[in-house]
Amino acid sequence: MGSAKNAWKIHRLTTILLIPLIIYLFLRIIHFSGEPYELILEELRSLWSILFILIFTVLGLIHMRIGVNEILEDYIHDEPAKKIINFLISSFFILILIFVCLSMWLILIF
Repeated sequence: MGSAKNAWKIHRLTTILLIPLIIYLFLRIIHFSGEPYELILEELRSLWSILFILIFTVLGLIHMRIGVNEILEDYIHDEPAKKIINFLISSFFILILIFVCLSMWLILIF
């Protein structure tokens, strides 16, 4: 991520970008509540929905990763433990991204 100043800027930028995405997601959920399953599935298969979900996921994971890294830096002082925890958390976030991508792929093919 680079310096703490860059991490701070990226963290704030992802915050600003996530706010309208969360509002849009909330409005879409309200809009599709009570709609038939086929209509919701058709909407999820659209290119814009897939792009929205992937952008939302990537920005959210970057935002969470920076936040967790700040907590690690503040509260864990043992370097070997910090490296292990960093690896585990990074692996977890990568698994989340893979899961979301696979979910989108499955929605497209079925």
